Amino acid sequence: MDDRALLAQPHLTVVSGEPDFDLRQIAQIIAGSVIASGRADLEALFGRLLAAVERAAAVTPKTLDLIGHTRTSASLLALGDWVIDVADPATTAFCHGLVDRDVLPRLGVGALRLLGCHSAGTAHARATIEQLSDLLGIEVLGTNQLLSAGHYDTGGFRDCWSCLLVGTSELRHGSSERGAAPAGDPHPRILDLDALPAIMLGELVAPCPRRVATAEAARQVLQLVRRREGACMPGLSTVPMYELALPTHTPDAYHVAHVVLEGEFLRFFPDGMSAAGIVFPVDDAVALRRVVAALPPGPELRD
Repeated sequence: MDDRALLAQPHLTVVSGEPDFDLRQIAQIIAGSVIASGRADLEALFGRLLAAVERAAAVTPKTLDLIGHTRTSASLLALGDWVIDVADPATTAFCHGLVDRDVLPRLGVGALRLLGCHSAGTAHARATIEQLSDLLGIEVLGTNQLLSAGHYDTGGFRDCWSCLLVGTSELRHGSSERGAAPAGDPHPRILDLDALPAIMLGELVAPCPRRVATAEAARQVLQLVRRREGACMPGLSTVPMYELALPTHTPDAYHVAHVVLEGEFLRFFPDGMSAAGIVFPVDDAVALRRVVAALPPGPELRD
C-alpha cells in the first residue's frame, strides 16, 4: 500500500518488526500495516507520510496503532528494540520532536493506541500513557487484557474489542482501576480440564445450539486452543455460536465451552457455571467451526 493510501485509512497500524509468529500473523491480517523495528523506523515512516501529505487530496482523521509485545515487568510496549517508556530521555526527546514539527496533526492522528497485552496493566504503564498524552497533546490508550490475532481484522484492531481499551480520559477521571488486571486474575489463565466443572446436560447455559463432542472431536478442538493464554474479557456478552459439551471421565457429565466471535475464542468456566467465564484464543477459527458443525446436536432442555 502506498503512502497516500495509508493517509486515507482511519488507522495507521505499525507492527513491531521482530522474529515473532504472533506479530507476523497480525501484520498479515491487517491490510496496509507497516513493520517497524524501532524508533528510527517509525521516524522514517513519519517522514515519508509527511511528504505524501503534500500530494494527498485530503488526510483522514486516524488513530496511530502501535502493535507489539509488552516485554517488561511494567507492561511497557516494545516496538522492535524500542521500549516505549517516558522515563527514558530518548523517548521523551522523540515525542518533543514530533510536537515541534507538528507531525501527528499533519498526519491526521488524533489518538495513539498501544496495542499489547496488558499495556495499561501496571501503575508504570498507566503513568506512561498519561505522560505520553501530556507530551503529545492527544488521547493515548492501552489495553487491560491479553491480545491475540483474533482481536484484529483487515482494518486493524476490531471495534468490538474497544471494551479492552483504557485511555487517558478515564485515567484522569479516577477510573484507573479499569486499566488494571482484574482483582485476583493478574496473569494469563491456563486451561486445566481437570479443574473445570463437570455437569449433567440439562438446561442450556446460553441461548444457542448445543453440540456434543466425542472424545476424538474434543481432542481436535483442544488442539486448536491456546491453553496458556486465557483471560477474562470485560464487556464480552455476545451470544455464542454454539454451546459445546466436552466429555469427562464421569459418565453422562460434560465440560461446557462456548464458541464465541465466529470461533476466534472458546469460553470455559473454570470458576463455575455462574461466573463470567474465561476466553482462550483459537489458532484456526475455520477449523474449529468445521469440527463443531459436524457434531450431533445435544438435548436442549428448557423449563
